[in-house]
Amino acid sequence: MKYMLGIDVGTSNVKAVLFDEFGQEICVASKESETINATGNQAEQDMTVIWENVKACVKHVAASRPEVKDSIIGIGVTGQGEGCWLVDGEGKPVQNAILWCDGRAVNEVGEITKEYPKIGRLYHRTTGTPPLLGNQMMLLKWMKENRKEALDRADKMIFCKDWIRYKITGEIKTEITDSLTSLIDVHSGEIALELMKALDIEEYRSYLPEPVRSDEVVGTILDSFADEAGLKRGLPVIAGALDTSATAVGLGAIHEKDVCVILGTTCANEIVLKKEDCDFGAENSRYEKHPLGELYVELQPTLNGTPNIDWILENIAKTKDFNEIDKMVADAPVGCGGVVYHPYISVAGERAPFYHPYARASFFGISQVTTREMLIRAGYEGISMSIRDCLQNVDKNATIFLAGGGAKSPVWAQMIADVLGMKVMIPSGKELGAKGVALMVGVSQGLYRNYEEAVERACTFRHIYEPNPVNTKKYDLLYELYRKVRIHNQEIWDYRHQMNKKIKALSKEEEIS
Repeated sequence: MKYMLGIDVGTSNVKAVLFDEFGQEICVASKESETINATGNQAEQDMTVIWENVKACVKHVAASRPEVKDSIIGIGVTGQGEGCWLVDGEGKPVQNAILWCDGRAVNEVGEITKEYPKIGRLYHRTTGTPPLLGNQMMLLKWMKENRKEALDRADKMIFCKDWIRYKITGEIKTEITDSLTSLIDVHSGEIALELMKALDIEEYRSYLPEPVRSDEVVGTILDSFADEAGLKRGLPVIAGALDTSATAVGLGAIHEKDVCVILGTTCANEIVLKKEDCDFGAENSRYEKHPLGELYVELQPTLNGTPNIDWILENIAKTKDFNEIDKMVADAPVGCGGVVYHPYISVAGERAPFYHPYARASFFGISQVTTREMLIRAGYEGISMSIRDCLQNVDKNATIFLAGGGAKSPVWAQMIADVLGMKVMIPSGKELGAKGVALMVGVSQGLYRNYEEAVERACTFRHIYEPNPVNTKKYDLLYELYRKVRIHNQEIWDYRHQMNKKIKALSKEEEIS
């Protein structure tokens, strides 16, 4: 039996997972990661702490299964994408990492989209992604304009998984799925230098490593790390992939028109397409690279997934027992009597299927007959409606591969099937991002002839949910209301933002007087 080690550096947790060649999770080690909120719209993490957490997880896995040490064939790393991870010439962090969910570049994004729309359109057509708050390109511009001294101390700007892989191998590299989030010209496959010039950041071109293929071996583990972690020396390490792209592979979504929903901190909605079927620069579109060949992913990654549920459990529910919550949700009526929840709870607003930095969550339609159970169910329905909002153009005959923490709830999985009117499949195992890079390791090392064989041997499903046609008809009606309120609220969100600015100004005047 051969084994692969997958490392997943998520926003909330880091994990090391040992897989056998049949995709079974043999051992999982996890540690929580702290997100630092310097101000209301900023999100950072200490790069050194993240590495120490990863190292602890790898050591735990190795110590738990010492008998398979010589049968591990390689390591793959996946992790949160975008953000700004800066290292100096010695490979040391310049500052805390700025995360994908950070909102500090709001003025830069607003300037490009409103005052310089030509640059905004160039950005979208070139990278396949519109300018968004967490994009590395936008954060590079923010750094130049707001923290240039720190930026100039840096030597390379990489991504989360690249930082961890560098600490494992001593090699600074990046790869195509991460780079294509905003740095690559999708037409040429090269770093988007014309766009960098338009943004007045071309002086930092040398900060961006040339991307390589996801399953390319980019180094071997350092002897010092192998000895400390309890691993075999010389293990090959592949480039890895962005977490959403790696999860697609881990789910078995390796064919055109496959659909994935990763229901976690962000709710990542993906449709696998051939490059010629991608409409780069189309309104509300966002494309990223699939790890395989010429496949791409039409991605609608909301900023707002399970944190909505966290807030509801903290502030509305009287229990945090998910079995009880599932029962409460199941007992409440479909549509909650016309109560609609819009799940835009992030301080950075929303980015999919629309961009609005000041979008905020809200309940609509509450009356004196609204119950606690209805409010909780409305929260789940609101996120499900957001998924439908992101997948408006999907082929209804396709199957949804559902992963992430939210996939643990059978009630929610059935609700998603009903809201979209599509079959939902829940994979065996939980660590699909780590599994994706593990399968890439297997292909790179010849354990599998190709990805078709890898998926056939290693990807199985534990449950399938068929949509209830009566509930789907009800949700068709509720979705229209959801959309109308969401569109109407955009003007109100802007008004609220301006109002808050005026209130803060008045508060400062009070302090002075």
